[in-house]
Amino acid sequence: MIYLAQGGYLLLILLIPLMFTAYWLMRRLRKRRIARFGDPELVARLTPEVPRRKGWMKLTLLSIALLFLAIGMARPQLGAILKEKEIKGAEIMVVLDVSNSMLAEDYSPNRLERAKLAISKLVDELQGDRIGLIIFAGESFVQLPITSDYVSAKIFLNSITTESVPVQGTALGEAIRTAIRGFTSESEHSRAIILITDGENHEDDPVAAARDAVDMGARVFCIGVGSPEGKPIPMDGDLLKDKDGNIVVTRLDEQTLRDIASAGEGLYVRAGNTEFGLNPVIDEIRTLQDKEFQSVVFEEFDEQYMYFFAIALVFLLLEFFMSDTRNRRSLFGRSGKTLAVLAAVMVLSPAVLSAQSDRSEVRAGNRDFKKGMYREAEIDYKRALIADSASVTAKYNLGNALYKAESYNEAELYFKDLGDTLKNLSPSKASDYFHNSGNLALKQKKYQEAVEAFKESLRLEPDNFETKSNLAYAQKMLRDQQQNQQSQNQQQQQQDQNQDQNQQNQDQNQNNDQQNDQNQDQNQNNDQNQDQQNQDQQQQPQAQPQISPQAAQQMLQAIEDKEKQTQDKVKKAKALKEKSKEKEKNW
Repeated sequence: MIYLAQGGYLLLILLIPLMFTAYWLMRRLRKRRIARFGDPELVARLTPEVPRRKGWMKLTLLSIALLFLAIGMARPQLGAILKEKEIKGAEIMVVLDVSNSMLAEDYSPNRLERAKLAISKLVDELQGDRIGLIIFAGESFVQLPITSDYVSAKIFLNSITTESVPVQGTALGEAIRTAIRGFTSESEHSRAIILITDGENHEDDPVAAARDAVDMGARVFCIGVGSPEGKPIPMDGDLLKDKDGNIVVTRLDEQTLRDIASAGEGLYVRAGNTEFGLNPVIDEIRTLQDKEFQSVVFEEFDEQYMYFFAIALVFLLLEFFMSDTRNRRSLFGRSGKTLAVLAAVMVLSPAVLSAQSDRSEVRAGNRDFKKGMYREAEIDYKRALIADSASVTAKYNLGNALYKAESYNEAELYFKDLGDTLKNLSPSKASDYFHNSGNLALKQKKYQEAVEAFKESLRLEPDNFETKSNLAYAQKMLRDQQQNQQSQNQQQQQQDQNQDQNQQNQDQNQNNDQQNDQNQDQNQNNDQNQDQQNQDQQQQPQAQPQISPQAAQQMLQAIEDKEKQTQDKVKKAKALKEKSKEKEKNW
């Protein structure tokens, strides 16, 4: 992307139509004066050396020169240049919530995109600080390790979605602890964690995690994203609903975020629509003790103004040397051919130099790669991408260098979507690409992707023994992974069955207790009946034994109460079991 450092100078381009209008008026007045002097055709014959159209051509050349001069004065800048230098600053770990609740539209277009835009602006304002990126929902992951490579930080930032973390929910405490582990050992007293979330914590204790961060020399700053009144969550063309079918309304939990910031000795700021809240946080971070780092960074943009000035100079020289009189031999006078060649060389030289620079940086990177100097090769390939951001060779070689440097996540970023292009260029190179992609997937334990990549490589080069060996290994690892997963599922099923059996045993024991109670009641009733019968026999020997209606009602009521208590216990046990299996919140 091209940036303009002083875009106000582009207003000079507005002078061009004014120049043409003024020249047209001047020629019109000149014709009127000639008409007063005499017959225009006769005057034209008397002045054969006066040009008829050269004036317009000279004005056109002058206008083009002014156009390129204005663009050059606006200072166009392209990409950035790599420099190795000592920098001073803090280590900042941005912890971004990517749970489904961040899709709520409190901001335009939603909470997550607004947060990404604010982080991008933060990266643009950093000077000397290192930055890392943690994404979290129900789990947390290091999206970008601590680095001073701001360009890579923005690339990784743009790829974040709510699907970047497979487990939904909101685990603030785990995210803070992941950030603590992401700091380097160089910055013991220059650490800051910026937590960007709506504060709806569903999993753990974030306040305790903030205290742990302080113990490790880091301060925790919180940016609250959302509104207290809450918003529904758009999901697949509809609104997200909970397990009961009710529409979920996600609200900003400011109290939790204030508690986290207080425990983390930081600051809480509620994000606004215009001011997101990062500026006061950065001002507070500036009070931290600066630490010196040795880093390779994209220090500044590559200036392009000199090329536009050169083109403007060419057109000015063409206008200057163009003859003011008619010359039937050459439009440009005696030096016309020389100037034409000079103009062509000056106009074409920037493109030629840029292409040569691209190829030279790639060759330099290849030399460093062969020597095992992968960090230096990475720098060379990134310089090549600055000269030509679409260079497939530079991207492919950079991915290989990052793989060798064990920066697997970043290597995957540059390796993406090169297969079809390389197939069109060279099947052999495409085979190598898929082979290397398979190795990268193996390192990341993505065995299914590794198998597919090795198979694609063998389709292009069926006789590659190394690819066949790697494919066999990837298939073995995939089988082991699937077996482990199956074993875990079986263990989980066994645990569930054991729980069911235990519950059944408890139910049986309760039924036995109930039966014993009933037997005891029956025995007591029998004893009472026997006593009553004996008494009746003594008083009235001829009377028949019988149970009073009150006693029968009491027996029936006792049995019903006992059965109800047993059923209530069974229902509660089953409800607890189902609740343990079910994840309550997925936002």
